[in-house]
Amino acid sequence: MPDQSYYVHLESLTDFVRELETQIHAMSRPNDFLRTLGEHPLLFGEFGEAASLADAHRAAVAEMQGLLEQVRGAITFAQDVTTTVADGYAQADQSVAGDLHQSGQQTGLLDPLFSLLGLDSAGGKNA
Repeated sequence: MPDQSYYVHLESLTDFVRELETQIHAMSRPNDFLRTLGEHPLLFGEFGEAASLADAHRAAVAEMQGLLEQVRGAITFAQDVTTTVADGYAQADQSVAGDLHQSGQQTGLLDPLFSLLGLDSAGGKNA
C-alpha cells in the first residue's frame, strides 16, 4: 500500500499569510486614489455630453472600488483560512509531541536516545 501521509511546511503557510497581508496593504493605495477621484467634480465643460461623461466616470470609479473591495475580501478570507489551517497543524504537532514525550517517559523507550543526547529521561540536560 503506498504511503498516503503528507507533509505540511508550517513556515511556508506563515510566509503565505504574510504575503497576503502585503497584498492587502498594496490594494489600499489604488482604492485610496479612487476615493480621491470621486471627491472632486470633473470639469469637462458645459455641454450635454460632459454631464453624461462625468456620470459614467463616477459609475466607473464606484465599480472599481467595489471590485477592489471584493478582491480585498477574498484575500482576507484566504488569509483567515491559511492562518486557521496553520494553527490547527501547529496544535496537532504540539499534541502529538506531548503524547510521544509522555509515552516515552512511561515506557522508557526514549531513554537510549536521551542518553546519547546527554539528556535525562524527562528530556532535560544531565547535571
